[in-house]
This record gives sequence, structure tokens and C-alpha cells, in this order.
Amino acid sequence: MISWYVVHTKPRAEAKALLHLRNQGFHCFLPRIAKLRHHARQITRTFVPLFPRYFFVRFDLDVTLWRAVNGTRGVVNLLTDGTRPLRVPVGVIETLVAKCDSQGIASLTAMGIFCAGRNVKIQTGAFAGQTGSITKILLEGSERVGVLLTLLGVGTELKIPSYAIEVA
Repeated sequence: MISWYVVHTKPRAEAKALLHLRNQGFHCFLPRIAKLRHHARQITRTFVPLFPRYFFVRFDLDVTLWRAVNGTRGVVNLLTDGTRPLRVPVGVIETLVAKCDSQGIASLTAMGIFCAGRNVKIQTGAFAGQTGSITKILLEGSERVGVLLTLLGVGTELKIPSYAIEVA
């Protein structure tokens, strides 16, 4: 029976391991999220793994030579119970895939990480370092959220991209 399994990778080697496993014919899924990276006074939007050092591979345990996964460049091992790889419960990966676009990029709002009432910290812009609370997700599947900041005793709502804030 074809199932999903979890691959544990070396630090920052998810892309390398993914490439080598795909070259061997394995079906892989690496969910990623947008994140702001600050370097040399520049801010760039990059995509990082949703689960650092982990991604998912799909194969039939009884037919596939699954030990080849452990010998792949960038891979530490498959998560096992000691002898055989552990299956990811049915429906978990399918739900993740449904919340990602065609390139495997997950929206933080679609993942449910940001919801109304959650306290957040702004990472960039004129209000960097300020904390506030989410008032609403502007459109379903949108990357923008409404954040209520209290400045000089007055509440002000800002519309901010979800990748420019983090959970406080």
C-alpha cells in the first residue's frame, strides 16, 4: 500500500535531499512558507521549509527498496519504529497539499497559524518591533491580515502581509 513517510535531513539540506530522491524516482513533498530575510540593510522574501530538516516521501513499503532513502545525499534517515518506517496517518499530507500552491508554498493564513485575536510582532517597515493583535484575515487564502496596534493610546488597524509578522 502506497503511503507517506517522513524523511529527516541534514541541516539546511532539504533541497539537496529532495532533488536526489526525485532523481531516484521517489514522489516527495516539501511544504514551504514565505519568510523575510534581513541582510546588509536589505530585506528579501525567501521561502523556507515549513518543517526544518523534514519532508515527506511517498512509496509502497512492500515493493520499494526503501533503505535507499537512508543512503541518499542530504538524508539522515527515515523516521522508523526501529525496524520499519513509520507511516504518516492518512489525510495529513493530503490536507497539507491542499493548503499549498502548485510550488508547495503554504500560506500562513491558510495553515491557521494566524487567526483573529492572536498577538503578533511586526518584523519590517515603519512599525518594526511593535506588537499588536490580529483583527481579521482580509480574504480567504490571502496573504494579508489586519493588525490592531495601539500607538499613543489610540488603536490603529494596519493591513500587513502575513510574511512580515511573526507570532509574539
